[in-house]
Amino acid sequence: MKKVLITGANGYIGKCLYYFLKKNFKVIGIDKIKSEEKNIIQCNILNKKKLDKVIKSEKPEIIVHLAAQSLVDETINKKKYYDNNDKATKSLLEIIKKNKIKKIIFSSTAAIYKQSSKPLKENSKIKSLSTYAKTKLMCEKKIQNEKNIKFVILRFFNVCSALDRPVIGEFHNPETHLIPTIVYKAMHNKKIFIYGENFNTFDGTCIRDYIHIKDICSAIEKSINYISKNNRSNIFNIGNNKGLSNKEIVNHVRSKLKKNLILKYVKKRKGDVSKLVCNSNKVKKVLGWNAKNSNIKKIVNDEIKWINKINKAGLKRKFKNYL
Repeated sequence: MKKVLITGANGYIGKCLYYFLKKNFKVIGIDKIKSEEKNIIQCNILNKKKLDKVIKSEKPEIIVHLAAQSLVDETINKKKYYDNNDKATKSLLEIIKKNKIKKIIFSSTAAIYKQSSKPLKENSKIKSLSTYAKTKLMCEKKIQNEKNIKFVILRFFNVCSALDRPVIGEFHNPETHLIPTIVYKAMHNKKIFIYGENFNTFDGTCIRDYIHIKDICSAIEKSINYISKNNRSNIFNIGNNKGLSNKEIVNHVRSKLKKNLILKYVKKRKGDVSKLVCNSNKVKKVLGWNAKNSNIKKIVNDEIKWINKINKAGLKRKFKNYL
């Protein structure tokens, strides 16, 4: 059984991936936040001494690097992005080279692409508008410049929803992502704020390519198998090939919950583009991966299961500014 180390294992994708991979791999996680899981070790990647100690002791064959400052929000101190993304990746690469680990899967973002009305391919033009996207691109370049490390870079589109077995989803504090915000607020009869209704799209609201967390985990698993078998580097877009507008999501949630939603449209955010949709033909062809779970019905149904679990635990979601 291959040994895989996940960075950012306490985060949304990290925690889901940890449980998803456990059946086929030996999985160790690290995160700067303490975890109840005994196999998720508290370690900040910027602490090279501790990171070196963990990697020396655990000897993973493959690193899945998910740890990042991931929120697209220009009000966040830019230093956080450079520290948690660029500097942390530099630190990780230094330590894995020292320990002769030669394979890494890196979670990047579709936010690095220049806006286009056409589906985005891996060779589409790059134009990173947000600090988040700029630092992710810097990380990609650092990984690509390593001569002795094979990599798979996965450019995720909009990751959403929850695993259904075990039921695990995102619980950001504050929550800023659209789908968990709309579903949670609809279920709790709270006002929902939507950023922008004057985008250059068919209904004025921005269009995004939403991808179910289970499909993200499956893409990472297939990348681990690919890099192990072929010992080759590659870059893949991970998306659904379809766009959903904010209004379409609102309408689906309204009809699913049979509720009138309390909506308010507010000014769009800096860095938000009208449309981001994926062309995932390459990953389908090379990895045999498909977005099997990424239809709006399953996305919303699994999000509802997760919110019911949060509610039972007595947890309340917090929202920033308008949200």
